[in-house]
Amino acid sequence: MNVLESVSKGMRVVDASGDDIGAVERIVPPNTKAEVFEEAATASEQDLINLGLSAVFGREPKVPELMARRLFHSGYIKIDARGFWASDSYAAADAINRVEDGKVYLSLTRHELSAQV
Repeated sequence: MNVLESVSKGMRVVDASGDDIGAVERIVPPNTKAEVFEEAATASEQDLINLGLSAVFGREPKVPELMARRLFHSGYIKIDARGFWASDSYAAADAINRVEDGKVYLSLTRHELSAQV
């Protein structure tokens, strides 16, 4: 069973150090067509530019291309961060350690999560 199937919108997210870092805002399952998308995107430089611009101006996930590819392949959750100035983040399915007692526990700290993008 895919770990993302146990995750629900609104669940609290806890990092590896035990800190509550936000709530699940969005759940995206693995994309089986991601490789086809990659081939099409890498076919021309213009496509790569469009991919990058769409990541910055509205399309999810709003991360650099290599991280977006990883997220699409494994599936991911978008985490609505706590606090007014806090920025949302994304955790790939393989960064989820377990789902237990209505919470998502990550195998990464908040800093490791933000450093992977």
